[in-house]
Amino acid sequence: MSYSPGFNVEEIVKRLGDDKALWSFYLEYSRRIYVVNLAKRFCPGRRVVDLGAQPFILSCMLRALGYDVTAVDVEPEKYESMAKACGVEVVKSDLERAIDLPSESFDCAVFSEVLEHLNPYYAPKTLCEIGRVLRTGGVLILTTPNVASLFRRLKALIGRNPIYRYHVHEYTMDEVQQLLIESGFEVVFKEYTPVNDLSFIDCSEEEYKSLRSYVDLLKAAIKRPSKIRVLRAAAYPVVRMVPSLRMLMALVGRKAPRACKAVVERWG
Repeated sequence: MSYSPGFNVEEIVKRLGDDKALWSFYLEYSRRIYVVNLAKRFCPGRRVVDLGAQPFILSCMLRALGYDVTAVDVEPEKYESMAKACGVEVVKSDLERAIDLPSESFDCAVFSEVLEHLNPYYAPKTLCEIGRVLRTGGVLILTTPNVASLFRRLKALIGRNPIYRYHVHEYTMDEVQQLLIESGFEVVFKEYTPVNDLSFIDCSEEEYKSLRSYVDLLKAAIKRPSKIRVLRAAAYPVVRMVPSLRMLMALVGRKAPRACKAVVERWG
């Protein structure tokens, strides 16, 4: 997909974002590039909805590729100026209640690092709503932390809560796959990706953009040793050999013609 966006995402974040948004740009750069590549591989058309999108960095990256992007978030106001600077339409909507968009209006939905923030009781309803706004044959690209990762297991062994404090619920691969199937999707791709095992270390902002391989991780650990860098470098060969111990899972579901079976009522 050829497109000259006329904007630089990094510069927009620097100009219109705050320190938190800028740190997020660098820290999660590899994960967002990974999702962008999944979109290039699987998205069947131009219309993309990015769900739980704030601070809209991924939305802007997708827009830079030439997709027509609508971003949905429950609290979009803080970073809405960044989205608008990229030409991204913003919709305010609570994903646990409903998605305020027309049915069958998008070719692709991106749901990256959002599932774990939802109450698991309402997650099936949200996935059904995503299916509703997708055209038949449209795809959902989903990434979420792996609760069975080596990192989570080690935290539990030392008596730490393995779930990140801002996450409501984390899942295994089988659980997410079953959720997608019950929500009317055919799973066409699933992977334990190493991007978070490489990038979540004590780095400078610019260093995060260059971490692409185990060699890069080793160089960072040798250049400026720290406990977390050394632990990551020591653990990475294990997660490379046993992918199910990696920190991040990615799944792609294609909307099937069958009806969603996972509708629940919202109480209260």
